[in-house]
Amino acid sequence: MAQSIEYPSADFPGPPRIAIEVPDDWETLTVPGVQLAVAQPRVEGTFRANVVVTVQRFGPDFTLEAARAGLDQRKAALPELEELGTGEIEIEGTTWIASEYGYTQPGRPTVVQAARYAVVDRGGVAKDVVEIVGSCGAESADDEIETVRTIQDSLTVKLD
Repeated sequence: MAQSIEYPSADFPGPPRIAIEVPDDWETLTVPGVQLAVAQPRVEGTFRANVVVTVQRFGPDFTLEAARAGLDQRKAALPELEELGTGEIEIEGTTWIASEYGYTQPGRPTVVQAARYAVVDRGGVAKDVVEIVGSCGAESADDEIETVRTIQDSLTVKLD
């Protein structure tokens, strides 16, 4: 006798619904492996500020500390990393790891990134890690990082 396994289902919940609010002139982007991506209008010769949201599925034992370890590993691989600050923030009852840092690749301008990670429990059968990363060029970071943070603050996650 065979059994039918479905997605989405109680054992395999569908992905969370995510939404952000962005400035009117920002554009949507299609990026492989990314659930949502937006960027400011392209200006020749400047870094295009952008925000990317991804969701990854993990087992029911995955923790916020494991997400932090993954972030630390990712940052350790960045060239000429300058840590600006990492900590936890609470947004609407959800704890997020928030990290801001800059890095410079050889021959390219310095990039400032603001990354946030949350672990969303999917009813004991799985956990989803929601990651929202905003990037801007260091030369315009004083102005653009506030836009990136505002977009990050607007993120909503809904579970069906």
